[in-house]
Amino acid sequence: MTAADLAVGAMVALATGLSGWASVRAGWPVAASLLLVLAGGSLLAIQARSWLRSLRRPARRLVPCGDGSLWLHTAGQAPCRATLRLGTRLIGPSVFLDLTTESNPAGQRLRTWLTPFDVPQPSLRRWSVALTRAGKVVCS
Repeated sequence: MTAADLAVGAMVALATGLSGWASVRAGWPVAASLLLVLAGGSLLAIQARSWLRSLRRPARRLVPCGDGSLWLHTAGQAPCRATLRLGTRLIGPSVFLDLTTESNPAGQRLRTWLTPFDVPQPSLRRWSVALTRAGKVVCS
């Protein structure tokens, strides 16, 4: 679970509480206020389910090689070649990874946002250099 995941959960929880409080304060019917809180609670439950799913997955490590290729190492599996997708971005001091792997026949993307809260700053700098060399990275 990354810092971005936790930030999303915090923002949904705060927005839910604030919208419920604001609707009651504005004099809306109680049913409307409860509907807003229920909708926010549903979004928070979806996010919590996503967190639980990510915690059950085996640990992954993405390793850049000298030839510019990227290899995804997953615990208990053989390393596989990873390909950067167009969504991969350098966002200030953080990196958003959008990858596909050869071992994933369904073409499902692996997406994660790594911030300085998740990965040490020197590692992020190395990633910025490695991803820029790959030539498929957009800077935002």
